[in-house]
Amino acid sequence: MTSLVAICAALQAAFDPIASLNRRAVLQSAISSAALPLIANAGGVPEGMKTSESYSSLQQIAPEITGTLGAGTMSSRSRPSTGVVLLEEVQEAGKKSEPAVSAELVLDGGVAATATFQADAGYPLIRGMFYDVEVRSSKGADGAFLQVAALPEGKSMADVNDQYLLKSVFSTEGRFGAYGAPVDIKVMSSDKGAKRLIDVTFNALSPGQAEVPRRALVAAIQPEGSANVVMFVGGSTASQWKKIEPSMRKMASSFTISRVRPTNIKRKAKNDFRFEDQGGLTEKVVDSVF
Repeated sequence: MTSLVAICAALQAAFDPIASLNRRAVLQSAISSAALPLIANAGGVPEGMKTSESYSSLQQIAPEITGTLGAGTMSSRSRPSTGVVLLEEVQEAGKKSEPAVSAELVLDGGVAATATFQADAGYPLIRGMFYDVEVRSSKGADGAFLQVAALPEGKSMADVNDQYLLKSVFSTEGRFGAYGAPVDIKVMSSDKGAKRLIDVTFNALSPGQAEVPRRALVAAIQPEGSANVVMFVGGSTASQWKKIEPSMRKMASSFTISRVRPTNIKRKAKNDFRFEDQGGLTEKVVDSVF
């Protein structure tokens, strides 16, 4: 009970604009206080128990509180998990407004792959800790990103259906799941070649839980030797789809895996170059990124 009171008091202080303590210090103090009785009784940190070092944001320690900060604030939304683990910073070449994008990805099966695509005009590369590999239009709610998903053990992309591939794209942890898992997902067409192309409709949930009709185009490739599929996902609201569909199809057609090579690095968030360079990434229990 004492530790719970300490956590609540620390959290209240974190939201007090007059509080002079740094938010990270408050969080570390709260978690450390909760852990002290266990450490005293057990003589150390029990295996599997999280301490203050296990948390990198307020969202992790108190999601029930941060979830009420306001739907329009970044702190009210958890960082989406796209399954992407980057070996280095995403590269761009050419014009800033329509870059050639290249990303070095760590994949399961001891494979590193270079994923590339040519962004269409008006789709600059978006950088920052909230994004992995993503281009977005500055004029509307449309854009495209890369998603990595694990295949069932011993299976190839040819062995799984479209619904399996779309499961990670439309999960609550994914890019479209900020306010809940998308609903009414329907595959309109599917081209099952070496690069599978899936045209899909779905309803995303708004902050107020209203259903927003959307369209997406998913291009999926299984890099040689990998137990993963890498997907290019481009989408927009249904009302804008006819206007931006040519751009999405053009970018999806340019999407490719230009190079694969062996690696001993595991596809885990802690192995992403940003884990140390930019203050850590939240581990997600999605695919094998944990």
